[in-house]
Amino acid sequence: MLASLEAILPLFLLIALGYGAKRTVLDIKLLPGLNLFVYYFAVPSLLFNAASQQSIQDLINLPALTAISLAIVITSLFTYLLFRFVFSSPDPRVPIVQCLNGVFANFAYMGIPLTFGLLGESSYAATISIVLLGNILIINGSQLFLEALNHHTLTVKTVFSTVQRSLLQNPIFLSTVIGLIFSNYALKLPGSLQTVIDMLAPATIPVALFCLGASLQFRKTDIGYRQIFSLVGIKLVLHPALTLACFYGLGIEDSSWLLTAVFLCALPTGTLAHVMALKYQVFDTGTSQVIVFSTLLSLLSVSLWVQLLL
Repeated sequence: MLASLEAILPLFLLIALGYGAKRTVLDIKLLPGLNLFVYYFAVPSLLFNAASQQSIQDLINLPALTAISLAIVITSLFTYLLFRFVFSSPDPRVPIVQCLNGVFANFAYMGIPLTFGLLGESSYAATISIVLLGNILIINGSQLFLEALNHHTLTVKTVFSTVQRSLLQNPIFLSTVIGLIFSNYALKLPGSLQTVIDMLAPATIPVALFCLGASLQFRKTDIGYRQIFSLVGIKLVLHPALTLACFYGLGIEDSSWLLTAVFLCALPTGTLAHVMALKYQVFDTGTSQVIVFSTLLSLLSVSLWVQLLL
């Protein structure tokens, strides 16, 4: 347990450093700029470099992707039924956002640092593939459900608009796809441009985690803690457990994919869930609290998963 805690403790110390800086020396007005740097420059650079070193065949592990997708569907179904009938809400959109809280992990700010740091290059293909799957299946799926409930129908125009916003305007998705194109066709960036990419990529881990810490907010809410901590438990315990069960149930023995998938699913709820909740004005305060508490408690839960599997 101590060894696994030591392996991930630096990540959480960087988060704590960001939170402490916000309370002391960091001008909060600078935080949006730092977040934009991470989202539009640092993370895309890291993913481009990692993707450009992978073949598309390495990313298409159909049994593993099936197991991951199955775990997402089962976790989402359980979450939907729980919050539809136990913690019922008059707004049918609320359980959709709560499902998003339960299955969408903080891939960009914590997932990439965690898997790349713990597992090294062996996790690159699985991490990239799972990040793409998360954007396509979870984010796109949630938006399509919310749009359908908002407009009481789902048109071709709505689908195209949703895909455009969540994928075609997403720098994380685009940088990964461009990197795979470069890999597939053995393309190379001009030397100076590649040098810039190489300089930006290492900034991802410390700056992303620092920004995550600085973004944490503790606010009072009228939403019951039973709901908040039920979602935290689903995200940190149930989702990774079901992912592990699906891998074993389908007889998948690829340890690199199994470890990467479980570690990514064991991460706290991603901040993009709050962005979507704010956009649709659905369960936004509750989502922010789930992000805060799942991030704090993930120090213990991720340590336990690392201890269990490594």
